[in-house]
Amino acid sequence: MTSVFIQRFFSLKEDNILDFFKPGLYMKLLFSMMLFFYINSLWGADINSTILNAQSSFYQNLLKDITSSKVLNNEKSLQQTLLNKLVLFSQKQNYKEISVNRPKNADEYVKLFDTYIAKLFLKEELQKDIVADKEKLQTLSEQIAAQKKAFLTTQLFYAFYTKKFQQESLQIKVILEELAKIEALLVNASKDIDFSVSKSAQNQIKLDKELLELQKEVEQLKIKKERYILLEQKKSLQWVDKEIVKTEHKEALLYRTKLNLLFLEFTQRVQMHAKNVMQLHQDILKLLKEHIENGEELESDLSDLLLKIERRVLGQVETLKAQGVQEFKIELKRVWVMANKPLFVINKTPISTLKLLLSLFIFIVGFFLGNIYKRYINALGVKNKTISASTHTLLANMGYYLIFLITFFIVLKVLGIDLSSIALVAGALSVGIGFGLQNIISNFVSGIILMVERSVKIGDYIELDENLRGHVVDIKMRSITVNTNSNIDIIVPNQELIQNRVINWTMNDKIRRFEIPFGVAYGTEPQKVISVILEAVQTSSFQDLYNTPERHTRVIMTGMGNSSVDFELFVWVKGKEILFPKRTTSRFLILIYNALYANNIEIPFPQQDIHIRSIDTKIPISS
Repeated sequence: MTSVFIQRFFSLKEDNILDFFKPGLYMKLLFSMMLFFYINSLWGADINSTILNAQSSFYQNLLKDITSSKVLNNEKSLQQTLLNKLVLFSQKQNYKEISVNRPKNADEYVKLFDTYIAKLFLKEELQKDIVADKEKLQTLSEQIAAQKKAFLTTQLFYAFYTKKFQQESLQIKVILEELAKIEALLVNASKDIDFSVSKSAQNQIKLDKELLELQKEVEQLKIKKERYILLEQKKSLQWVDKEIVKTEHKEALLYRTKLNLLFLEFTQRVQMHAKNVMQLHQDILKLLKEHIENGEELESDLSDLLLKIERRVLGQVETLKAQGVQEFKIELKRVWVMANKPLFVINKTPISTLKLLLSLFIFIVGFFLGNIYKRYINALGVKNKTISASTHTLLANMGYYLIFLITFFIVLKVLGIDLSSIALVAGALSVGIGFGLQNIISNFVSGIILMVERSVKIGDYIELDENLRGHVVDIKMRSITVNTNSNIDIIVPNQELIQNRVINWTMNDKIRRFEIPFGVAYGTEPQKVISVILEAVQTSSFQDLYNTPERHTRVIMTGMGNSSVDFELFVWVKGKEILFPKRTTSRFLILIYNALYANNIEIPFPQQDIHIRSIDTKIPISS
């Protein structure tokens, strides 16, 4: 209010200015101003409700005072502009609904639909303006609260956006009522109008040709624009920009016409209960989103209208059924698109999820075919005695590797990777090997060989040297992990397994022969020793003994040592006990010891003979 008072004060003429200096009025006015400035200094300025809620006459008087002022500047000009707009906003504006009638034919029907689309666009624009005005009002409110005094221009701005917001809200209300009325007319008329005379399909073909020509024209204009930019021809550049805008505007109008024709065809197909109704439904929404500016914002409203027409003509049950089938197709298509979406690129070749899954499936099929082939050749070799074991093993392995190689090339074809790219990778790999990656590559290749060849498998009990043996618990590309009987994990590079000798105790079965040496004293009958030990083994309670005509327990004499006659017990053991050689050897040594002791067979100690040579001199002896 202070700003208004000051403005009015400076705009008074000389005849009226003396009225402000009457003693009583002057003192009251001075006191009011002092009180106002004091309050403003404490709490800041407030929104002026008088300016905000004023009528047109108030704004006109204030505009007259500002216009009559002798001091004119940019601030005054801005205030005049705001007051002129406030005068217009304050005048009563009535937004009358447009008069729409029920369409009688296809032409009137499509015109009504075009009006419906235009109203939807207008509604969206107004809603955007309302959101923007709210943000501006919030900013102005904070600005006024932060000021020590309320400036007239800021208050006028706040009043302007408030009035504008009110007018837009009123207009939105009218448009929503119009949209509801048009929508009801379109839905009700969709069942009765005869669309058979419509030439929608023919018009669409003609329209598509025109759109194709316009698109070519736009591309040619853009090429010209690039040329003019390089040549720095400003006038030609301005001309081509205008031409591009004109052509794109024509293109937008044609797409709008195509939307109308598609809607007409959609309604016609609904009447005919055609199967592709839902597909046309999706085509209309796709055209709206992809080729009509800001069309995505209308998708929900237009989709609701199409569904209401379907329910009106087809019925609720048929609509839900068709909608379910279409949604399933859309979901299936979406999954297909996602599956074909590139995850990464190898040498400019995109690799998608579908390609990876298909390649994995081919690998699995190839793996099973290779195993079936290998088993068949091995079984054939067992039945046909004329084929040696080495021959059928070689045939089985070669065929298996050939199937694996063919599978590998098929996978490359599915992935779309050219063999030339493999050559490039191999070349780069060879360079890497030359710079010190020999061991890593060697271990990597050795790991692949071990996995494919399966000479060493997880769970096998292997021996690499006298002090290193245990179960294979993991096979990786670079190394394997061996767990010893002492529960110690040892990492062994794959290269050692390929280059060095490896003893696999359980490669084909869990049967092993133990050689247990022992000795008896000279003078003992060898046959008696053999009989005693064989009888002791046969009468023992050991459940893990293995005896067949080819593999049975034996005792043999191995030599005559310095102190004993040496023997060895050859005994076959099956099952888990073979994985604990020290424990198993201990059992049989105890058995041998007890059998020899029970039969009074002496186990000798080391014996040495001492020879004393004679000498001529006397040896002094003292006690």
